[in-house]
Amino acid sequence: MDRASLDALTTSWEVQSYEIQPDCVVFYLWPHAGGATFSFSFKPRFAMSAQSAESLLFDYYNPEARASVPPTTFSIH
Repeated sequence: MDRASLDALTTSWEVQSYEIQPDCVVFYLWPHAGGATFSFSFKPRFAMSAQSAESLLFDYYNPEARASVPPTTFSIH
């Protein structure tokens, strides 16, 4: 993960903080009307064709209220 791009997210109102875990990145969002949009970058060390896991968004205090984004396929040569 490119920590500089992740750190830049925390200066906005959308992302309050983040955690880098061995198999995922967890973002803590600050809710506001109209939704949130953000992006970050990563720099792979090797060429690969891979598929991400499903992305989930849920309220910490109400995990039954959730949304998901299907996996994304990417190829790096």
